[in-house]
Amino acid sequence: MDPRGVTSPQRTGIDRRRLLQAAGATGLALGVGGRLNRSTAAQDVTLTFLRHEHPPANALEKELIQQFQEENPGIKIDFVTVPDVDLFTKFQAMSVAGTPPDIVNFGSTDIPAVWQRGLLAPVDLGAVGASSLEDVEGRYLPNALSGYVFDEQLYALPSELSDYVMWVNTQMLETAGVEVPRTWEELSTAGQKLMIRSGDQVTQEAIALPLNFPGTQFLVLDAMVRQAGGQIFSDDGREAFLTSDPVMKAVTTLAGFVQTDKITDPGLNGTTAGADRDLFENGVAAMMLTGGSWYRGTLLESKIGEAAIPVPFPRFEGGPDVAGDLYGYGLTVSANSAHPAEAWKFVGMLASHGTEYFDQADGLFIGDKVTAESDVAAEYPHWSTFQDELGKGQYPPLLYQFNEIGDIVGRTADAIIRSGEDPKAALEAAQAQVTPLLNS
Repeated sequence: MDPRGVTSPQRTGIDRRRLLQAAGATGLALGVGGRLNRSTAAQDVTLTFLRHEHPPANALEKELIQQFQEENPGIKIDFVTVPDVDLFTKFQAMSVAGTPPDIVNFGSTDIPAVWQRGLLAPVDLGAVGASSLEDVEGRYLPNALSGYVFDEQLYALPSELSDYVMWVNTQMLETAGVEVPRTWEELSTAGQKLMIRSGDQVTQEAIALPLNFPGTQFLVLDAMVRQAGGQIFSDDGREAFLTSDPVMKAVTTLAGFVQTDKITDPGLNGTTAGADRDLFENGVAAMMLTGGSWYRGTLLESKIGEAAIPVPFPRFEGGPDVAGDLYGYGLTVSANSAHPAEAWKFVGMLASHGTEYFDQADGLFIGDKVTAESDVAAEYPHWSTFQDELGKGQYPPLLYQFNEIGDIVGRTADAIIRSGEDPKAALEAAQAQVTPLLNS
């Protein structure tokens, strides 16, 4: 996942699978007790913390590390930051070298695969100051931890929790005399008034879709399928329902925006992943679907600035009140760590500073109730929209090969939406492709 909470197109599923296999083999070689060449003396504990780069959060974490070390003089934190697209490569390199990181900030869609290969330690409840899983869950918004629970054990604490809302350019909507659409059906109608053309060229579109970016496309489609009363995959990840009516309804709705309603122009996206955000930030698109609370800081520095506001993710008329999919990052401890209790103590300390993360890292929310109900959050513009939507979302399926499967589903949706491929045939082909990759 990239720092904006979506699967990175630069990192393929097959690369990730090879890295996990290599890391798993290294873990087995280390055997019981984990680390090589590390003292187990209490006064000589060094924990390596591998995290993706996020400058505001990293700056805060350096302060928190210093505080933790002062309060725990026998423990030193070796803080390693890398670009998000390089995190798995760094994780594998450190593991192969015999020095696997103790703590890793994995993307939420990566954690099922890492867990399935036996590379994660369950949360030490005592070390994080909890008496039970229910106790920990009570500290967070509903479903915030559900993406990290396997076999009734918790394996990560959120370091970022988000879901997609719809962002709208209020100036564009006001000029066109359009109310904010609350449903996909209203969006189809209202979008007609937002399209501006110069000859054959579209100069303003109603909504920018996340074309060429399978990870975001999957999250959008998964939420829409739930809103249509279905699921793309079973809860246990063993079955796929890509040929079901709810999937067909979701994908044909998106395709209709391009082919029938003509309220979006794929030509504006080009071949660039994330172009939907660029189009919105540059005042070309009036609406956009792939941003959470973290996105506000970027928008304030963009061409449209304060004109952009978040509104609830659209629903289907008469359908379930389901928001966008939850996603984010989780702090995990390696199964090969020689000091898991100390590692979880450090993770618990970071998790107790949610309000500082939110305040100092441009709305980065770790999912905790203390922050959600704080004065800092209350002063954050439109926070009630974000909080309400987060309470109505859930994580995508806990698929061990999520990235490979997400890529297939996202690209299939793109082919139907952008190129007009026959939905039934395309979804049948995708069903055949993902079936061998399902959980077993």
